[in-house]
Amino acid sequence: MLKPNARYAPDIRGNLLLRSLPQCDAWLLIPHLSRLHVDREDQVSRTPCGAVQLIFPETAVFCVRQALLGDRQPALGLVGHEGMLGWSLLMGVEESFSLATVEMQGGTVLSIAAGPLLEACAKSLTLRANLLRYADNFLEQVASMLGSNTIDPLERRVARWLLMLHDRSQGDTLSLTHDEVARALHTRRASVTECFHVLEGEKILRCERARLTISDRERLTVVAGCSYGAAEARYAAEIAPWPRGVQLPPPSPGQLRISEATLVP
Repeated sequence: MLKPNARYAPDIRGNLLLRSLPQCDAWLLIPHLSRLHVDREDQVSRTPCGAVQLIFPETAVFCVRQALLGDRQPALGLVGHEGMLGWSLLMGVEESFSLATVEMQGGTVLSIAAGPLLEACAKSLTLRANLLRYADNFLEQVASMLGSNTIDPLERRVARWLLMLHDRSQGDTLSLTHDEVARALHTRRASVTECFHVLEGEKILRCERARLTISDRERLTVVAGCSYGAAEARYAAEIAPWPRGVQLPPPSPGQLRISEATLVP
């Protein structure tokens, strides 16, 4: 069995998805992984030589948007150390619909070129299945994001976005501006500022120039309500423990879970 080269192969502990893989599957990838540093606002989809790659963030956080319309468009979701970028490769598609931009202060990622990745997946059906399970979870995150943007008031959407960034960050201080939050949520900067003032007045947040500290995550979760938690709880149930812990929100009044409903043919 192929074992990683202890001298040259990078440590995979920084990415929860890689850590969740069975050891035999992880060893198929480790010798081919390279660690890269990315800066704030970098757009990462290809290596410098133009080769398609799969990326596993470690300390970097990426905001995913629709590629055709550019980075001024509303966010579809976030990917950090819980996941990966470029999973369309596993479906035989080299050009993804999405554009991933580095948020906050930048950080490190692990990357693997398409060739070694697909060879590893050909050797192990469980490897491919486990990676695609994350892709399905990300699509649930996108669906939750779109649903929240459609029906939720802005304060709930802002709380949800801050919780998602907090999940993927080290510590409680986030390096971001009002403009960046407004752009991600496709709303006015002044409206985001108003929400921050209210949350700061409630001592849930502490705002400084280009920095925001979450002082009371539990109360911020209450503000987000049922807009946050479903995709995160499913990740915890199917892939790996969620970074900060999360519980599935209760159903809204009058809403039945499938297990509680009577299905009539």
